[in-house]
Amino acid sequence: MKISGYFSEFSLGEVFRFLEQGQKTGCLSLKSMDESHALPFLPAAPEHYLFFRYGQIVAATTTLNHQGLRQLIEQRGYLHPLTLQRVMNRYPGNMPLGVFLKSQAILDSQQIQLLFKQQVLTPIPHLFAWKEGYFHFDAQHPLPLAEMTGLSASPQVITLAGLRLLRDWTPLMDKLPLADSTIVSLVNEPPSVQLGKIEWQVWEHIDGTTTIQQIAQRLNIAVLEVQKICFRLMVMGMVEEVVNISSPSTSEPAPVNEMDTDRTGLSSSFLNGIVAFLKAKTSG
Repeated sequence: MKISGYFSEFSLGEVFRFLEQGQKTGCLSLKSMDESHALPFLPAAPEHYLFFRYGQIVAATTTLNHQGLRQLIEQRGYLHPLTLQRVMNRYPGNMPLGVFLKSQAILDSQQIQLLFKQQVLTPIPHLFAWKEGYFHFDAQHPLPLAEMTGLSASPQVITLAGLRLLRDWTPLMDKLPLADSTIVSLVNEPPSVQLGKIEWQVWEHIDGTTTIQQIAQRLNIAVLEVQKICFRLMVMGMVEEVVNISSPSTSEPAPVNEMDTDRTGLSSSFLNGIVAFLKAKTSG
């Protein structure tokens, strides 16, 4: 199975949810079509690869040369390059590299976790800042065991954690919901992901009529902070922004057609698009 598309058609959050809910295995290639929005710490690498196993992210790289995890190990100073080379000569290649290194007592659990965090968690928020981009998912692409730590995580959990840690929101400012917009919930049940205290407070004030600015006033927190929280909830498919358009006759928020949104948070247009892609491009 192969699926392709553009960020202008499907958001990265929708793609993540589709792969997670469908428990897909394969490689998701993401290519920036706007050089100004390449990863700030990787200016010459506008392409990124995320590897999924049963809907969970297991590795992330910017090249397909199977050297990324080795380079991270060297950069963090865990092993001298010559020592690492000798270790790699013994690596059988039939298991995740991180599992092998831990089984040989070369790296410990904490080091493996830090490698996974740097490899997967760090780049994710910057990918959401890409204004123009192309994605391609290939279910036939083999998993790169030499790039895998042996750890995995939910795309939603990774996205939420990454956006929480993001310090510079400048690239994402034009994607934040407007202060006078209302936010409507797309799910009937409580969030399955663990929200922080302030995130829960914002979530509890989302009723489809209260604006972001009003939520900020009620909670006595900055409007920008509420905007960031709502953006995180939007990315996870839990809520949707309704822009309030003032008119001479009414000041009511624009109506929301519940039939336009799937209860899982996947828009009907996205699901229809996926079906079209599957019909036209499915192989294997």
